[in-house]
Amino acid sequence: MTEKNRNLNLDLIRCLALFLVPCIHALDNTGLYTIALTTAADKAMVGVKLIVTNCIPLYLLLSGYLCCRKRLSAQYYLGYVRIYLVYLLCAVPCVLLEYFYEHSLHSLSDIIGSVINFYCCGYAWYIMMYAGLFLMIPFLNLIYQGCATQRQKQLLIATFFALSILPSLLNSYVHLYSLWWEKLYPLCYYFTGAYLRDYMPKVKPSRIFAGAAAFIVGYGVFFFYTRHGEGAALCDLYQTSWSIYLLSCLLFIGLFNLRLDRIPRKLAALLSRVSDLALPAFLLTWVPDGLLYPVMVRIAPAVHDRYIWLLATVPISFFSALLMALVVDWIYRPLHRWLMARLTRLLPEEQA
Repeated sequence: MTEKNRNLNLDLIRCLALFLVPCIHALDNTGLYTIALTTAADKAMVGVKLIVTNCIPLYLLLSGYLCCRKRLSAQYYLGYVRIYLVYLLCAVPCVLLEYFYEHSLHSLSDIIGSVINFYCCGYAWYIMMYAGLFLMIPFLNLIYQGCATQRQKQLLIATFFALSILPSLLNSYVHLYSLWWEKLYPLCYYFTGAYLRDYMPKVKPSRIFAGAAAFIVGYGVFFFYTRHGEGAALCDLYQTSWSIYLLSCLLFIGLFNLRLDRIPRKLAALLSRVSDLALPAFLLTWVPDGLLYPVMVRIAPAVHDRYIWLLATVPISFFSALLMALVVDWIYRPLHRWLMARLTRLLPEEQA
């Protein structure tokens, strides 16, 4: 997507998804999942958890929206160079953190193994997941484009929803439905994003956001009625949850329909720049998170006393990750150009 035809709404969605990453990590570090949710602040955290868990779903919906026209070719697969190169560059500060501060890596073989096996950074699981999705995208597009009608596309999404998302609803009380295909959830989000590109509803964002707010409140009541305020039950609120799927779709549609044509150019440029840095910034939040939250836990031993600290830790994590991502991007760009120039020459002329 060139700068001229760049859709600022998509940049806004990616920026929100990025911001929600340090938010969900902050919530994970409070100890919320180890207590009974009794206070008003605890109950508010249920709504916060519901919102921040949309970070990965929003990324996946974006992938479906942006990549559903990609075709199978050797040139397409060269795109994996970008993903892996960004990961390798981000692995450097993460390895330094693990070696010198966490002391979880003890030798050169440990370091190499952690990079190759994607555990040098606790958030590198996303690279493992997205790399697999990236490799499948041309074939997923053949499936999606092979659906001749809107109804067939709806049935395709319904099938993957039934396989990967529906179990979270049907198994709310008792195990009724197989969880075997649950990890197919990225495909459900991907096909949904592709569908939204073809059939995006034209609705007022205010109505969508009002509906999303009502849903969050309603889900909070549902959660306390069915789970009796057990913090551990919030661990089940994941990308495979029906509630997250529904809310992420509402957020995507609402943000896409926002009027952004009158925002200042500098703000638009800032959104685009942050959007471009989303992948390295996502991975690099591991570094400030690893430094900040052990300190927070020592300063505030009680879970309820940690909530207020999130007002400081989340912005610190977010902006420090962005600064590190700028450095990574400065190194990445010439390296990527150099690699692509040489790799492209190796392709057959008809595919280059």
